[in-house]
Amino acid sequence: MTAGSALAAVLWLGVLARLPAIRQNRRQRLLWGSLLAGALAVTAALPALDAGRDVPVPAHLFGVLSAYLLLRLISLVTGSGRASRQRALTAAVLVFLGLAGWHGMPASPDRLTAGVTPLQTAYWVVFEGYLTLVLLLAGWACATVRRAAPAGALRDGLLAMGAGSLLLAGYSVGTLVLVLGRGCGVRVDFGTWEVYPDALRAAGVVLFVAGGTAPPMARLRATFDAYRSLAVLRPLWNAIRQAFPQVVLMPPARSALTFPGSAGARLRVYRRVIEIRDGMLALREHLPAGPAAPPGEDPAVTEARALIEALRRRALGEPPAEPDGSWAAVGPEMADEVAWLSRVSTAYRELSRPAGARTPRPAGSPR
Repeated sequence: MTAGSALAAVLWLGVLARLPAIRQNRRQRLLWGSLLAGALAVTAALPALDAGRDVPVPAHLFGVLSAYLLLRLISLVTGSGRASRQRALTAAVLVFLGLAGWHGMPASPDRLTAGVTPLQTAYWVVFEGYLTLVLLLAGWACATVRRAAPAGALRDGLLAMGAGSLLLAGYSVGTLVLVLGRGCGVRVDFGTWEVYPDALRAAGVVLFVAGGTAPPMARLRATFDAYRSLAVLRPLWNAIRQAFPQVVLMPPARSALTFPGSAGARLRVYRRVIEIRDGMLALREHLPAGPAAPPGEDPAVTEARALIEALRRRALGEPPAEPDGSWAAVGPEMADEVAWLSRVSTAYRELSRPAGARTPRPAGSPR
């Protein structure tokens, strides 16, 4: 895979990663559109880059469109800039590039090394100058917004996007310096010098895309963790709902449809924890104040063993214990409850397998 193909793959991955977020608000759509236009620009340039030919002008126009959408995003985030002026500037740039590059524009290292005319120099000044301006503004905006952003994926993503924007601006400045030097008659071997701006471009694209996809990837990871917690808690939850079906407010299938997405999955985990705790509270009268746990035994295993005993006593109709036992104290955060009950559920599943210690499911209990 060539360097251009790798950059195109990174951009298209970023486009796909951010696709689910475009329904949220206009900012997400602008960022996604900027990534899409950038991916189209690199993709349109790939055949020419691989063959050593001049990059077609439409690839440059896609690059300008990508920068314009990024400029609109900056304006929305920072509350600065007028849309009418930005549209007018971008339209002027697109018209000039389209007219000046109507018959093609030297873009390959060999053609640029051979020399550039004043019109060709102006073309590159307008193109790279516009990109540099927008990318510097993007770096400034990311640094400004990052200071007020909450710690986590969003702040880290803004840092990566800001660094990527500045590196991409460095690429544009480097290319512009080489073209201006050649336009002034300086002998410049683009094949030798372009590797340095190209390295800045590659690093900048990777950082910008990684930063732009950090928040949705964090949400995806949170969703995965929530569904994993639901699966881990299921053996313990099953035992509770079989004994006390009334604690389950909504069957799992209906709950998944009612509460979709990342936030819905986390809400379902919280509900499952609450349902388990409600059942354990109702089961406590069947929990005898047993002896201390064996030395070295995992407290979660001790809790699961006590749960199995309480379920057995209830299933057999044994009288309430005198005095009641108590469950392990956990807290104060919900995350502590999820972690602890996940350990207990895992221990319960392991203890239930060999002993067959499962209570029969009452008729009509929800699935």
